[in-house]
Amino acid sequence: MNTTAMIATQQALIDKGAEYLGDLIAWSICAETRLSEQTLKQAAQQVNLDFGYLPESPNKLSAFKHARSKTQTQLTSHDLLIRQISNNGVLVYGFVLENKNEKDKKLRYSQLASYSFDKSNESTNWKQEDWSSEYESLITSAKATFDKWYAWSQEITSKEIRAMLTEFVKKSGVPFREKGGTYFVARRFRTELKAFRELLPLIHRENYMRWMPIAGIGDMDIIARQSLEKEVQAMSGYLDDLLDPQKASETKGSTLQNQLRVYREVEDKTKMLSELLQFRSDTLTDKLAQLKQRCVEALNGMATTASTKAEVKPTDLPTIPEQQPEAETLQQEISIDPDPEADIEDNLFDIGF
Repeated sequence: MNTTAMIATQQALIDKGAEYLGDLIAWSICAETRLSEQTLKQAAQQVNLDFGYLPESPNKLSAFKHARSKTQTQLTSHDLLIRQISNNGVLVYGFVLENKNEKDKKLRYSQLASYSFDKSNESTNWKQEDWSSEYESLITSAKATFDKWYAWSQEITSKEIRAMLTEFVKKSGVPFREKGGTYFVARRFRTELKAFRELLPLIHRENYMRWMPIAGIGDMDIIARQSLEKEVQAMSGYLDDLLDPQKASETKGSTLQNQLRVYREVEDKTKMLSELLQFRSDTLTDKLAQLKQRCVEALNGMATTASTKAEVKPTDLPTIPEQQPEAETLQQEISIDPDPEADIEDNLFDIGF
């Protein structure tokens, strides 16, 4: 059965009253995808996608350093060097012209300009030192080249877009196949899926996301639930490793912070899986409670020794979230808007059978 027929079959089952579990999704991101952070935010706003799903803002300091490296490579033929002058609160590069005198076998340097990056406010400042007409063209070219690479180094690329989607499916679903590429996303995230689906072609015309609704009946239901069960087993095993008694005494500040992060992530995913699998997740819930208690005990121990040498300050203690209601309270009815596409290509999903 081709993809178009499978989508139609699943949607028909849902329309007739079958439970809607979620969506099978796959995406394609063009390697040439590249845009500014501002352009990405404008596109996200257009499709009502929460900015929290977007990639982190580019590191401007790293971009400034990368621009220096790229500019140096392009200007080497002009005997113009870019040398670091200082790097305390402000990173300063000097644009230096190297003059070779073979007659007296000496090198002489003259600084034409400097470019600085203030780490406190991420502002830049260009200062021209030489105003002679002899080097005017070279100085102008050097600044233009540096600015071009500085802007280029801050752009969002296909790598960040793929990472953004991967982070989303880690939170909202599970891999449908062990080798990846296709994911099952829980029904509560269909609004976000719609936004992502509209966003991708906005940032590059060759980008796309395809989805297939999964009905809670038939072969696709069985395969989807098997994928969810595998995720439950993986999460349970991960918690077992964290709760290993031999590691309890090794819980230090950085490890504790990581365990608190894991606690929150696993708690969120447990709710989602509980809703779809219709189980109370007693095993995972018990393990989460143990992990939470262990973190609390470690925090209390660190707080009592804060006056001497503590690895975590009491004022910086992370907030432990309260245990959430059981899974059955998470059940909800979701309206599916049939959205068949007549031009969807066949075999968009490689589901392994």
